[in-house]
This record gives sequence, C-alpha cells and structure tokens, in this order.
Amino acid sequence: MRHLLPIALCILLLASCNPNKPEPKGTTVTFAESDEIIPNPERGLYSQTYYTSADLGSHANATVINNLRESQYKMTLYLHSYYMTDYMESNIPQEFLDRLDYNMNALREGGGKVVLRFSYKYSMDAKDQPWNATPEWIHKHIDQIAPYLQKHADVILCVQCGLLGSWGEWYYTDNGFKMNPYKDEDYEPRWEVLEHMLRAVPEERQVALRTPAFKMKYLQMRGLGEEPLTEADAHKPTNKARICGHNDCFVSSSSDVGTYKGAADRDFWAEDSKYTIMGGETCEKSSYSNGTNAISEMEKNHWTYLNRDYRESVTKMWRSDGTMDEMMKRLGYRLVLDKAILTKTPEAGQKYEAYFKLRNVGFASPMNKRGLELVFVKANDPTKKYVFEQTEDPRFWLPGEHTFTLSCTLNAEMQGEYKLYLNLPDPYPTVYNDPRYSIRLANKDIWDENTGYNYIATINIQ
Repeated sequence: MRHLLPIALCILLLASCNPNKPEPKGTTVTFAESDEIIPNPERGLYSQTYYTSADLGSHANATVINNLRESQYKMTLYLHSYYMTDYMESNIPQEFLDRLDYNMNALREGGGKVVLRFSYKYSMDAKDQPWNATPEWIHKHIDQIAPYLQKHADVILCVQCGLLGSWGEWYYTDNGFKMNPYKDEDYEPRWEVLEHMLRAVPEERQVALRTPAFKMKYLQMRGLGEEPLTEADAHKPTNKARICGHNDCFVSSSSDVGTYKGAADRDFWAEDSKYTIMGGETCEKSSYSNGTNAISEMEKNHWTYLNRDYRESVTKMWRSDGTMDEMMKRLGYRLVLDKAILTKTPEAGQKYEAYFKLRNVGFASPMNKRGLELVFVKANDPTKKYVFEQTEDPRFWLPGEHTFTLSCTLNAEMQGEYKLYLNLPDPYPTVYNDPRYSIRLANKDIWDENTGYNYIATINIQ
C-alpha cells in the first residue's frame, strides 16, 4: 500500500491531558509558535459551487483548486451543491454522474476536499413547487450516487444530507415530506432518507443535518438515547456517531433564524460537536453577527468550516474588523507543538521514546481519521526512511493542551545520524503520500513541504 522502507508498528505508551503530571527526563527540544494562516486539510473557509442539471458543461478545475491553497484565503475546502431539478421523476442520467466523478477527481488532483449536498430546487417560492422529489425517486437517486460517494471517500470531508426541501435544507418540503412534522409518523419518511444516505456514504464519513432538533428527534425515535455523544461513543461507525450538523444561518438572529428552538438544543449541539463536524454559513446580518460573538459561538460549537462568501455583508464586516483572520487560523484544528522530550538514548534495535506536549488552539479537533507516525530519515541518504505508526488518535485532541509519549523499536540496521519527524498523514492510500493532505503544525521552521513531515530533531543512533 505504501512504498517505504521497513514500516514498524509502534505502541502508544501514554496519552494524557493532565498538565500537572510530571514531565519525563531527557533531551528537550522547544518550538516557536507560528502566526501564519495555514492551508491544512479538512478545515477552514470553503468556496461554494452550484452544479445544475440544466448546465452539464460546468466542471471543477484542479488548477484553480490548487492555486486557492496559496491565495489569501488558504483554502483547501469546497462545498459542491448538485441540483437535480430536471430529474425529479426520472433516473439521473450518466452525464450528470460523470460530471460528479470528474469533479471528485479534480479535487484530488488539486489537493482539495469537499462537503457535498444534493437537492432539487433553489427556491422557496410556491410557484416552484414541488421543492423535492417523491420518496420513491429520492431513494432511487441515492442508490445512483452511492457508488461515487464510496469511490471518492478520500476527498470527502462530510456529506450534508440534503435532498429534502428548498436548497436541501429540510424546511420547505413537500411531495411526501410534511413541511412541519408533528407526529412521529410525520418524521418517518425523513428518517428513511437519512438512514439511506448513511448507508450510501462510507461509514468513516459523517452525514450532516440542518438543525440539532432533527438529530435529537431521530435519536429519541430510534431509541438511541437523547444525550449528546460522549468520548466513549465517538468516532465509531454508528448512526449516532456519524450524524453531524450544519448551521446555514449562523449568528443571524437570536435563534439563528429557527436553527435553535431553545437552550436545550443549543446545549446539545455544543456538546455533540466535540466529536461531530460542524460548519455552514451566515444568512442575515444582525446584532448577533459581530465578529467577537461569531468567534465565541464557533468556540462553543467547535466549527470546522465556513462559507468564504455568504452572506457578503457579514463576511465583509469580519474581514474589515480583523476577526476573519482569526477564524481562518482557528476553524477546525490548529496544532501547536510546544516541546518534545527525547527520553531514551537512541540505539539500533532498541526501544525509542519521545514525549510530546502540544496545544490545539483551534475550534475543533481533526474530525476524520488521521494517521500519526514517527519518521526517521537518514541524514546523508534520504532514501533510507523508517516509518513507525502510532495508535494515538488525533481526533480526540480537543481544544486545549495534550501530552503523550510515542514509542517504537528501532530497526537493527538504523545507525548513524537521522532526522526525526512527526507525520500526520491522510490514511487513504490515494492521498497518503501527498503532502497537501498531511497536517502542518503551527510552528516556525518545522514544515517540510516536499514530504508533509514536521521536523523534530536530528539524533545520532548508536
């Protein structure tokens, strides 16, 4: 799967968030924090593109995607909205599916990832009804797009459930989906769509609902408990762990224009989003839209992604008052390495340990599965590389301080001077060796853009 010199699995000895625990003795290396906006994967601002059934000639452009990484926005994320307006009573034609396939390949080539949404109507006007297809056709359409979701899981951040109502936001619904569901049976057609989408999307990816009330009601009706996720249940292939949220009227009113019904669902999303992806856009400028309040809400709800452009009156305000720069730095994770303590004398064939202390100063943790490796590269011969995988899971590095010790047994032939790196690669083989998909730590003089490794120290192995 990976074309490397010997790869050995390492054992995680310790993972602790207790700042009072004594540090081990050894050689200490300290690191300077960077103030740079970093184009890290699976987080940050996104650009939204609409792909309609009326214009099958529009496609994503890999060159543009790659160039936006180095733009002022440091973008690695996109939201692709697919409108199937002309297929509400027919199968999706192959030409539409081919474009989906092409766009996903372009994302991979350009170094980007995507939030996906499929829907039918870009309007809430009564004259444009029906706003969504019937349950029968929606389920047929999910079956048609499912193979492409499975094929391209490596470049998907998450999938917004979509399909129901105007813009796929689950409110202005008809055609078999009651607009204001009240009884349990009114919700059932919605849950059938949600569960079908959960089956269609690879189990390592999450599916987003528009409000916390939808997830709370679904859990209640399915007997899955009404409490938010806990660490013990997080990042597992269960429906409860895989349902995340998106807020498309962020800080737009006291209730975010109906996103919240009250304090209970606000509290639910704030807690549940520790372990599920949260993002979206604003929709109105209000007294709640100021940048300070927006950042406070992003902290509470662990925001990972935000629309760069909408709504312009709000995003322009954030750019002018300077808060957009902070959002660009802190959306999702931002990992700052403070120190490494090399606790063992490096000897070939023997156990080696390194203790790390880092801070996550972002709004959220890395949300999709992420590799963690100690990498040793021979100083005078970079072709000699040894990779030791770790069991520590970065998805549990919530905002705050984290300490952990990584350990491995050095190969017998590893002697001489080696450069030690920390690598956080994307685990998918298709992008594993692409440095654009590895996490760059927010430190100065640490990043190797050619490999995607974070430099720790040079050591002499006896």
